[in-house]
Amino acid sequence: MSSSKDKQKSRRKFLKIVGAGAGVAAVSAAAGFRPDNLLSSALNKQPIDESKILSGTPLVNAAFVQSTVLSKFTQPMRGVGGSGIPVAAPDITPAPVTGVKHYTMDIVEYSDTLHPDPNFGPTTLRGYSPALTLFGSGTYPKRHLGGIIVANRGEPIQITFTNKLSGTHPIPIDTTIMGTTPAGSNYQNRVTTHLHGGHVPWISDGGPFSWFDPAGAYGESIVGTIAVPVTNIYKTLNSGLQAGQAEYYYPNDQSARLMWYHDHAVGITRMNAYSGIASAYIIRDDAERGMVTSKYLPNFVEVGGREIPIVIQDKIFVGPNITTLDPTWTGKATVGSLWYAHTYDPKRWKLAGNSKTPLPPDPSVIPEFFGDTMLANGLVYPYQPVDARKYRLRILNACQARFLNLQLFVADLSTDGITLNPKTLLPTNAPGPSFNVIGTEGGFLPYSVVVPSNVAFNPATLTGSLITAPAERWDLIIDFKGFENKKLILYNDAPAPFPVGDPRYDFFPGAKNNPTITNPGFGPNTRQIMRFDVGVSTTDDIVAIPSTYALPGNDPLAVTPPNIPLTWPAGVTERWLTLNEAFDMNGRLLQLLGTNTAPFKPSAGFGRAYTDAATETVATVPKLPTTGTKDEVWHIINLTADTHPMHFHLVNAQIISRQAFSSFNGGLPNLTGAPLPPLPQEAGWKETVRANPGEVITVYLPFNLPADPVGITIPTSPRTGGYEYVWHCHILEHEEHDMMRPLIVN
Repeated sequence: MSSSKDKQKSRRKFLKIVGAGAGVAAVSAAAGFRPDNLLSSALNKQPIDESKILSGTPLVNAAFVQSTVLSKFTQPMRGVGGSGIPVAAPDITPAPVTGVKHYTMDIVEYSDTLHPDPNFGPTTLRGYSPALTLFGSGTYPKRHLGGIIVANRGEPIQITFTNKLSGTHPIPIDTTIMGTTPAGSNYQNRVTTHLHGGHVPWISDGGPFSWFDPAGAYGESIVGTIAVPVTNIYKTLNSGLQAGQAEYYYPNDQSARLMWYHDHAVGITRMNAYSGIASAYIIRDDAERGMVTSKYLPNFVEVGGREIPIVIQDKIFVGPNITTLDPTWTGKATVGSLWYAHTYDPKRWKLAGNSKTPLPPDPSVIPEFFGDTMLANGLVYPYQPVDARKYRLRILNACQARFLNLQLFVADLSTDGITLNPKTLLPTNAPGPSFNVIGTEGGFLPYSVVVPSNVAFNPATLTGSLITAPAERWDLIIDFKGFENKKLILYNDAPAPFPVGDPRYDFFPGAKNNPTITNPGFGPNTRQIMRFDVGVSTTDDIVAIPSTYALPGNDPLAVTPPNIPLTWPAGVTERWLTLNEAFDMNGRLLQLLGTNTAPFKPSAGFGRAYTDAATETVATVPKLPTTGTKDEVWHIINLTADTHPMHFHLVNAQIISRQAFSSFNGGLPNLTGAPLPPLPQEAGWKETVRANPGEVITVYLPFNLPADPVGITIPTSPRTGGYEYVWHCHILEHEEHDMMRPLIVN
């Protein structure tokens, strides 16, 4: 493990490289100065006092670690259906207008118990509540992450969402950022639904300005502005909608994959997602069923098979001393309620200006949020019983900003189950079974990839076992045979922020640079997520997938391994885009997307606000069932010191290469070294790609539009005049402030 001095040296070198040929203003705005990492530079006016960290003296805002001390592995993980996470069932009556299968879904506030500790009360959450559920009758309990939908390829569905939220949001809302207080709306309770990874008409994409509130107000992408009013576009699919309702149409024209759907309302996406407005969406197809028949996959979770979806999150919960630790907190104050950082702390994040600059308002948007407690399938530190045979795991990182390096270790007999080498702080435990990766966000890989499960994070290469950014997913086969009667801990050592971490966000027993003491066997702990309790040896009913077996059903790739990095066809549109960091009018850090042309002058940076005129406009894109596509290649230059998980609406991407650059001052970067191909486990379709600092990531994007529903012509957006999508960073605090740009398709 590198020391904090090593990290400072590396970071200063990066700033020097990126700043070559640009002034200090360009470095701070474009390169992305980050004081929440351990730095000491001329740009940092309030450097972190590492002596206080090492001495254990709390620095600031102890509310960041106020969660009740909760025991690990004292409750079974929630499964899907039955007494677990509710699975939505379709209505008896078909959808209006289109006649396809229809679902009715409410968006509500409720409480749920996430840990059995008697001193830990129920947690107030918001989320999806289906009118009908599989595996149950009558009133089904509202559960965190409820509303899972299982769909079939080629069978469209339609959903009526009803917004039944009321009162004050559980999380304090900053009303100084874009779109938080539209006139005439109940801003605390606005929602919209984005099918993350879905190939859907723009009116069902859940873009930020397609929000709706419970009283009947709608965003300007749905009803336009005073200057350009339109009839409620949601009524294109359902003319009978009432106030507080919206209608979405999902064609399900993609191959088998795990997606998820979550809130995307402008200005409050991060709070809505954090409070629970998210669930899983699974597409099945015949190729996947064929793999079950051929015994390469266990049966599906919805029929009781050995397929286990695992949604990973990090949270902070209100503790017993909330009024002392956080006297300005206005959210829920009972022990076990969700807590979220709402003050901009200049000792934790850079604040532009001088000693006379007033502090930002409270509540205020923050650069990133990291919890102190890990959840799997909505529960705190659960365990999952498994047989000693093969299972299929479908893993989603649903954290706000925390990256994961997923590993598996055999628990030892110590109280904590993990014993660390006192010098390296790496686990001395025996490794668990390897990960056999068969798919990513865009469906199956061309071939399965075996990844060892005990590879620590490497800060030099930014690699490990399974590095997983927020919104990334993995489809895995794990063979527990040979681990009979053992317990395996799903472990994470990715730094937060990624890739140069702040030790205050890394919780585990023996953490030398974290002022918070974690007792073995308890939280706060962000290194241990959940535990698999392996039973006795059992005859398996599936076989190993040969490494040479071409996984069926994946949508054809632009190029197949090992022929990457790709030289793309002549004539394909290329774009050079930038990831930037700057400061807002209140002096707060904000992240921005941009092109390689500065909107003003290079010394002021290359970032553009979301509301600036669209620059990513893709013309003449065909609609299915037309077989053609409008292919583009995007070169994304990361001028910040963070890795950003870049997510594209509408379109899947194929990673072509990553390549370092030594300097950039507009135009083309000065590329160095050879382009590196994606990791083998990334060599399929993805819609969330990791853009590392100091690198250009090149992705291939084949654009096409879904076919219009029968009898319907999809209108254009009254806000932008085209088919309105977005692309953005999926660190939710970055997305909201303001690392998101329009993606307009014509």
